[in-house]
Order: sequence, then C-alpha cells, then structure tokens
Amino acid sequence: MIQVTCAIIIDQGKILVAQNKENSDHPFQWEFPGGKIKSGETERDCIVREIEEELNLTVEIAEALIPVEHNYEIKVIRLIPFVCSLVSGHLKLNDHKAIKWVDEDELDKLDFAEADRVLIQKSENRERLKKYLGEKMH
Repeated sequence: MIQVTCAIIIDQGKILVAQNKENSDHPFQWEFPGGKIKSGETERDCIVREIEEELNLTVEIAEALIPVEHNYEIKVIRLIPFVCSLVSGHLKLNDHKAIKWVDEDELDKLDFAEADRVLIQKSENRERLKKYLGEKMH
C-alpha cells in the first residue's frame, strides 16, 4: 500500500483543489494536492514538502483528518489528509493542469479522484472541515 498525504488548504473560507494533468494516473480529475511519503519522512514533513514542490506554497498544518484507503486496481493507497492554512508563497503549477478555490458545497460537484471523493464524503472529516471553514484561518 502506498502512503500518500494530501492538503486541504483553506484560505478566506475557500478550499484549494488541483486538477491533474492529462498524463497523470487520474487525468483531468480534481484532487487535494499532495504526494507520496519518502522513506524516513514523517507524514507532516511530507505534506509541507509536497505543497512547496507542487505549488510553490508554504502551508501550516492545523489538523490531521481521518485517512482513507482506496484500491485503484493499478495501486492501493492510504490517503492521509491534513487541513492546512496558507502561510506564504506565489502559486506556481509545477504538477497540475489547474487549481481553483471552491466553497465547501462545490466539493460534491467536482469530478474528484476516487480516494479524494471518499475522503471528503466521510462525515467526520466533513464536520471537522466545516469548523475550519467557519473560522478565519490566516
């Protein structure tokens, strides 16, 4: 099983989602940005590194949400989510086709990669996420 982290980045009441490129395992589908944990790396170190590499952004972790496991046939992943706030950086797409900031109610309308969809539909994750959307995260 592949250990993968993802960031649910919240800024001004909106959530950042990223669209995969055509040549990815999930072409044109949306996801919460992140990536595979390297050997010897902690989950928290991984997500901070991945967001810096993929989006040129610095984030601060607020909370870990409940991970989900998903079998994509070609691979089985454990997706480990972190609610994050945006600290600094100038957005640059190094690994995705597009990004957008969405409201919580828009999440259910996006064509998410399956693991990301399962993650956001998990009721406890959704409830914990709403707490952050209601607050002003810096």
